[in-house]
Amino acid sequence: MWLKVIFIGIVLVFVYRLFGGKVPFIDKPKEHNENEHDFGEVEATSACATCGTYITETDALIYQKKSYCSLFCLEESK
Repeated sequence: MWLKVIFIGIVLVFVYRLFGGKVPFIDKPKEHNENEHDFGEVEATSACATCGTYITETDALIYQKKSYCSLFCLEESK
């Protein structure tokens, strides 16, 4: 009797998930990492102080309140 109930429950969960359903205790929400950005999310950009290339502020190298795109441009400005 219990084996039938467990088997039917497993089949129902499988069919539910097959059609896109989510099971709360199985499909935990994904934690948002600070380094990951959602598709279409706009990031702030700034121009390199040496060559003028636009880079995101997370990728920029900041030195003396100026942003640089690479170590090469940083050394060029010195």
